[in-house]
Amino acid sequence: MKNPIGPFILSMLFLITFLLISNYAYGKTKSQWLNENPCMIKSITTSVIKDGVTTITKEEVLKCKDGYDGPNYWELFAQFYYADLTTPAYCRWYARPDHPFKTPGMMCLNEKGVWEVQ
Repeated sequence: MKNPIGPFILSMLFLITFLLISNYAYGKTKSQWLNENPCMIKSITTSVIKDGVTTITKEEVLKCKDGYDGPNYWELFAQFYYADLTTPAYCRWYARPDHPFKTPGMMCLNEKGVWEVQ
């Protein structure tokens, strides 16, 4: 009697071999990936020994080829608080529960750093 599992195992072996070869042939190399993604996260691990106590610090830093290392604190602050498609820069909506139609109002930050109702 012929073994029914033999052809199945052989076909699976051919399939796995085909997938591995095609992945190798059509896969991207590391240099191609770096060309398309110019920024990488670099892990910096430092250890400091003071009075017999070792302190290990791990820091993750964004490094880009073009020198731009990501947004700073104020850029993130402005994106979080002021970014909206319908709102001008440095303006935000606020609730007006006493308004007859209960519509929101808009406050904007002027050049002197004072909030003014628009």
